[in-house]
Amino acid sequence: MRTLINGLMIGLFVLGSGHLVYAGCGSQPGDEAAVIAARAMAESKCQCATSTNHGQYVSCVAGVANSLSSGPNPTLPKNCKGAVKKCAAHSACGKISSGAVTCCFTSTKGPKCKISKSTMDCSGKGGTPAIDPSNPSCCSNTHPLGENACMASPSGAFLN
Repeated sequence: MRTLINGLMIGLFVLGSGHLVYAGCGSQPGDEAAVIAARAMAESKCQCATSTNHGQYVSCVAGVANSLSSGPNPTLPKNCKGAVKKCAAHSACGKISSGAVTCCFTSTKGPKCKISKSTMDCSGKGGTPAIDPSNPSCCSNTHPLGENACMASPSGAFLN
């Protein structure tokens, strides 16, 4: 019985402390700024506009995110690596040369962003092509943890 109680106490301690260790990205002040900075660093090293392979681009960004979240002075919290990688994965990088674009759709849950193989494909499916050379990703440049690129449209042009 004593072993069972000790085991339960240890289990509760581990579960309780795990919540602190594994808090989601965005739960701490500065997380969003760190993700924005990491995306900028990744762009300088991985070059979306000249990438010819989406998988290689995502892999490059993942390498940057991993390096920024490790070492003695990490600038990207470990729990935010996934956010940086997700923005790369949900981008047209490596597909732009074949005409891929971000495409905004309206839904009952609000604006939604998807990657379409062309502006015609996007329009043909009822979307609005978001041709923004400064952001070929479905993640917002200014609020990547809570908004998609369609929500962050400065003019609201993609919300129609």
